[in-house]
Amino acid sequence: MSNKSINAPMKLANADFETVWFEGNGSSDVSVYEGQGVCYNWDYGTAADVDARRYNRVELPTILNAPHFAGVLESSHTIPSAGKFVRIYIPGSVCSVLAMKSLAIGVGRVTCQAGGTYAGYWTAEGFEGKGSAVPLQTLDTSATAALTLVALEEGVQSGLVEVLTATAGGATVCMVGGITHFATATVASDATFTVADGTKMGVKKGFVIDGTQTTSNIVITVNGIRVDGSTALVTWTSATAGHSCILQWMGDWYQIGTAGGTPA
Repeated sequence: MSNKSINAPMKLANADFETVWFEGNGSSDVSVYEGQGVCYNWDYGTAADVDARRYNRVELPTILNAPHFAGVLESSHTIPSAGKFVRIYIPGSVCSVLAMKSLAIGVGRVTCQAGGTYAGYWTAEGFEGKGSAVPLQTLDTSATAALTLVALEEGVQSGLVEVLTATAGGATVCMVGGITHFATATVASDATFTVADGTKMGVKKGFVIDGTQTTSNIVITVNGIRVDGSTALVTWTSATAGHSCILQWMGDWYQIGTAGGTPA
């Protein structure tokens, strides 16, 4: 049984651990670092089989495994091609995460990133829940990643965050849940994404424009309902830093929050 009593020096963090198998890539060694977040390999093996290894094997976050956050690496490792056992802090723990964001103690939250160069780093704000954390230290790591103390949130899966630079424009791939952040970019043509119908009631999807999109827009197409509860939401368009659109699946995508942008 888990016991989070303080049975050690008072400065020791109140944390729970889990030992899991970190998947190797089958061809070469890979370095991973203390504070990186990991996700369960939820579709391991043959789909029709009963296989509990799907929730004791982990890998770096991607846009496909993002709804299955597992925890945070306790220490750095070189993962051999065949994989190895590692220990992770699980949600509800106080631990350090590898952050690339200016954080202030007790202010807002920071969320693990899925995909990209900084997969597993904590780079932007996402939804509440597993994969997000409340800062317990004031530290600016926006220029250089560093370990920052946080309280890992519990509850439903946050869906993590992804950070896209949509320079090419055109059809753009975004992850299913969580929050997609768009970094500053000169966009060759409108960057477009169609939100697929949800498969789970209550799941949220967000889009945040972090930096100005020059020349063209971000255009989100959705089978949705606007915040007024009666008017259809077909597209949401923006190119302006600070604008956002938050959706929740309730049989249709309901626009539950918005800051700027043009709904149509």
